[in-house]
Amino acid sequence: MMKAALPFLTLLGSAAAETVTLTPSQDSDVYAFFDAPSFTPDSLNVGADPNQAHGHRSLIQFNIASLTIPAAEIGTAKIRLFSMIPNSTNGGGYRPGNVSIHRQGTAWNLNTTLRWNNIQPQELAGTLVMTATTKDAWVEADITELVKQWASGAKPNYGVALKPESESAEPWLNVEFASMELTNFKPQLVVTRAEPLAVPPVLSLTQQDAQVALEWPVSGSSGWVLQEALSPAGPWVASGASATSASGLWRVTQPVSGGSKYYRLSK
Repeated sequence: MMKAALPFLTLLGSAAAETVTLTPSQDSDVYAFFDAPSFTPDSLNVGADPNQAHGHRSLIQFNIASLTIPAAEIGTAKIRLFSMIPNSTNGGGYRPGNVSIHRQGTAWNLNTTLRWNNIQPQELAGTLVMTATTKDAWVEADITELVKQWASGAKPNYGVALKPESESAEPWLNVEFASMELTNFKPQLVVTRAEPLAVPPVLSLTQQDAQVALEWPVSGSSGWVLQEALSPAGPWVASGASATSASGLWRVTQPVSGGSKYYRLSK
């Protein structure tokens, strides 16, 4: 007797997911010693120092009003920064370590009156792991959940605050990232739409006397191939039967023969 297996899905490839890349509406760092932005507007410094005397923190804000991907359809959201070789005489040379990315808790403006206490790190959103090899290179961290909260309105979008993961432990962290002033190296927020789950077309089998009819919808079945096997374990091969279409269905008719045969749609 001939039998039909349940539809079987094998994905050999998929289309590129939709991606939106945003650059900052404003960004700045703040140098604790002067309680003001640093003297290098083209870079965003993040640094630790005993008692925070010469510490640096940074703020980056992205305007997501132009984001065409709704919160419920966001798959991933990553912040990408270009790690520069520090030239700050206050923080010294490049000293790697972890940079914590927090939701910024209050509104702020990009001007010379920006102060240390304007940086209000809230819950942790992600971490940039800076190593000996991540200088003069792009680095990234996943902040998907925070961007979903911004997009849905669950949290206000005041941007992110970057600070050393530890501001007291030695060795002291000192890293710099390119700011929005550097055209080819601006911070980026890269948001990718979640890919919808592939829904396989339903394969049905009916027997009439000495004939078996296999049918599946024409709509949504592009690329799907009818396969057959003598066992569910295979081997599976493409069916040599020709399909005809009528009333929105593909139809294959096969004669009943001895033994079992299994069918599936594969992509």
